[in-house]
Amino acid sequence: MKRVTLTVPKTAILLFARTSQAEMQHKWMPNGEYLFEQFNEHSLKLIQHSGLPYFHISEKDQHGQNFGEKFTNAILKIFDSGFDRIISIGNDTPHLTKLELRKAIESLEVGNQVLGPSRDGGIYLLGLLKSEFDKKRFLAFSWGRSSLYKELKEHLEIKGENPLILPAFVDIDDISDIPFLLRLTYFIPFSIFKLFQALLSRKKIVSFELVLGEITPFYTPNSNKGSP
Repeated sequence: MKRVTLTVPKTAILLFARTSQAEMQHKWMPNGEYLFEQFNEHSLKLIQHSGLPYFHISEKDQHGQNFGEKFTNAILKIFDSGFDRIISIGNDTPHLTKLELRKAIESLEVGNQVLGPSRDGGIYLLGLLKSEFDKKRFLAFSWGRSSLYKELKEHLEIKGENPLILPAFVDIDDISDIPFLLRLTYFIPFSIFKLFQALLSRKKIVSFELVLGEITPFYTPNSNKGSP
């Protein structure tokens, strides 16, 4: 009888994101709870499409006194579960696609860690190797500050690593980020695109017709690769 050897995935994906109710306490927007629900659903669909094991660790399962401690404990929990590689994302980059996720997976598999920089100086994606993880140093990074990406990149380069740097994305911290995001991307899920339309129309911070006119030649719902 021929023996079949099953390959157990050594890469896991972490969705480190608050529930929609908790997000509203930190990032208030009109009808924001429904919007954040859509963000979480999109992120989960994207992760599930990868076929890899994943963990969604919300505020209900986070432990620590600050973001750095909570994030570090979440990372350690997954490494302690037997995984050697982790890709961590949040829920505030709805234009993240399967392409960026696949590049991160492939990079980790060949031993290169991954950084996805956000335009405010933070990160939207982080790919980590258990063999290179330094808990003490990880806790010391400036989590939540505009210097975070620079610190992470310099840390990896000082160690002689060659991290994969993904394209810079806009992450959504408040409603003022939405017009800028719409000018930059063609991959927003159409359901979220419509919610953005309603928010901008209600708040009147920008003419949505102007934004739509700028991106319509490039945007069609069928071209959406971010929400399989």
